[in-house]
Amino acid sequence: MKDLFKKSAVLCLAACLVIMTAACGGTETGSDESGETSVVTLNVWHQWASATDVLKKQYNEIVSEYEEENPGIRINTMTLDTEAYKAKIPSEFAGDASDIDIFFFWANKAAERFIKSGKLLPLDDYLPEGLTDKLTDGSLNNFTYDGKIYALPMYSWCLVLFCNKTVFEEAGAKLPETYTELLEAVQKIKAIGKIPIASGARDSWNAALIYQALAMREVGAENVNAMLKGNAAFGSDPGYYDAAAKVKELYEAGAFGDAPLDESNDDGNNEFITGRAAMRLTGSWYLNTLYYNGQTESGFSLDTITAIPVPMIEGKGDSSDYCGGFVDGFFVNKNTVHKQEAVDFVAYLSEKMGNNTYEGKNGFSAWKTAPSQTGTFPLAFKVWALMKNGKTGVLAWDTALPSAAAQVHNEETQSLFTADANLDDFIAKQKAAIDSS
Repeated sequence: MKDLFKKSAVLCLAACLVIMTAACGGTETGSDESGETSVVTLNVWHQWASATDVLKKQYNEIVSEYEEENPGIRINTMTLDTEAYKAKIPSEFAGDASDIDIFFFWANKAAERFIKSGKLLPLDDYLPEGLTDKLTDGSLNNFTYDGKIYALPMYSWCLVLFCNKTVFEEAGAKLPETYTELLEAVQKIKAIGKIPIASGARDSWNAALIYQALAMREVGAENVNAMLKGNAAFGSDPGYYDAAAKVKELYEAGAFGDAPLDESNDDGNNEFITGRAAMRLTGSWYLNTLYYNGQTESGFSLDTITAIPVPMIEGKGDSSDYCGGFVDGFFVNKNTVHKQEAVDFVAYLSEKMGNNTYEGKNGFSAWKTAPSQTGTFPLAFKVWALMKNGKTGVLAWDTALPSAAAQVHNEETQSLFTADANLDDFIAKQKAAIDSS
């Protein structure tokens, strides 16, 4: 969800390596009133790098609470932004990842490569008795491999179309329920000098999500899942080609502005927040950013924003299909020398992060212990309602495909956001990468 060799990513990684000070599974000696005691240091990595990320704030608060409750444990946290992070973790686990005890990652095929190579610790023997009974039905599915649990779910996500109602009213456009209505809205919004859809396509996972949303509507969630699991060939359904053609059609209609590949994820977020763009197709995690700006930025009102499902394609698909599910979790390096301590922290962190979901306003908790949603803001309820109405979900393809195929998928999807996009070439490269994975 990636050009992994950009200079900026390399510099980020280098800087991160310079500042790292703790070794994997470190033990330090401290003292208290009773004398000397050992302090276990756990190195934890995640990708919530932005200072404004609500999830980062929640994580930091949970760490502080845990360290206070467990004075013998110290949590040493390292972060990178998503693009650099996706390069860093596989690079570390090409070796023994000695600087990592615990790390955030995506389940399904994304983590499966580490499991198959024997890099990750099964948690079953270390989990507190009865802990999994506190999880909602089905939430562990993507974290269980060959009957063993490798991470605990926190929360689900859902892909939705965020819309600025004020811009739509100014343009005289209707909130789109179908692809045809989406094209009509694009033309009207473009006519008033606004960007119809903030794409963030320079970060390839943003471009990929737009294609995946249309492919889900063209092919159907059940069929896409069969393809992602290797039970059906990519391109066997003409809907995969038709979805690519629709991305190209939107690009040619000016839906993504003049130069979408110059626009990063952060740029896309800002275009929408500042009202320069009318729509943003992204995950429910964006609620965090919207809520933060709604509290801190003058001139931005959450009352102007609504969320709607991915528009239907006439005559195709099922309205209960959606992009999303349980996929985010923390995994444990099999080489950590503090296995029980690492799993104890993962269990504590996962439940706390899941139960803080409603405060962070980004999805549904995987935990039955989640508090009431009372007091959350109306936009979050709209997104939760869309999640509740969903029956068959499709995970982001770069978490459901092996890493090599996922990289080809994301990067080649960017080609659809160019004037010389070749649909046959796009399908051929996707097919070669996915069907051989």
